[in-house]
Amino acid sequence: MRGVLCVILFLFPFSLKGEANFSGNNRQFQFSVIPNAGSEEVEFEILIKNQGDYPLSLEFPSSQYFEISVTDQSGLEVYRYSKGRFFLQALQTVKIDPHQTFRKIESWNYQANGKRVPAGQYTVTATLLSRKLNDQPLSNKQRVVSKINFNLPAENPVIRNVKVEGDKGNYLITGETKGADGIYYNVEDGHIEYITEKPIRTTGSQDWEHFKIEVHIPREKLPDKGSLIFNVYERSGEEQIRNTYPVILEQFN
Repeated sequence: MRGVLCVILFLFPFSLKGEANFSGNNRQFQFSVIPNAGSEEVEFEILIKNQGDYPLSLEFPSSQYFEISVTDQSGLEVYRYSKGRFFLQALQTVKIDPHQTFRKIESWNYQANGKRVPAGQYTVTATLLSRKLNDQPLSNKQRVVSKINFNLPAENPVIRNVKVEGDKGNYLITGETKGADGIYYNVEDGHIEYITEKPIRTTGSQDWEHFKIEVHIPREKLPDKGSLIFNVYERSGEEQIRNTYPVILEQFN
């Protein structure tokens, strides 16, 4: 099972962080985009951190506070946050207290023109669209941009749409699988295995079929810190693990 865990940790989604610092009008803040790339979508966490000792007031011309774009290695744009969206065309204000952070999360499902883009390295660029800072106009030269590369994983050919409901040790996991030699799961936190490997009953059909699993772990055995992870994967006839799909059941602080 140690080999299983090594594969799982290697394939588990990870995040990188791009930061841009603004210093002007006697105010300082940090603008960041953090891409968290999962099996079927990437979450872009947008952060505006007030690094100063005074409140910040950012004014926007509409309800769109930022723009997000993703380009491939050739520079071709494959995603734009504002495309197909409608925003309230009225002044909006975001106030951030000293040493506090404004946080917003947006997601992209890896689709471009109706098709999933290939695996590989991509670049996300986030642009803050504020026009005023504490009632003082910001010029185009003061536009704050955060940019960072991230790796978009290959599509899992046999497991998809895994979702989790529940908390505090009681979870319902649903998903879809097709054409696999054998589908199995376990639950661990990177150190302790809470549920050892168990099979998921499937027909082996070449069409997608649903599965549903209930997981129950006594509260007193739950981790105090870290993430409880549900790993679902295919095991071939040669006993090799492949097409691992990890999902966080719950995070503990």
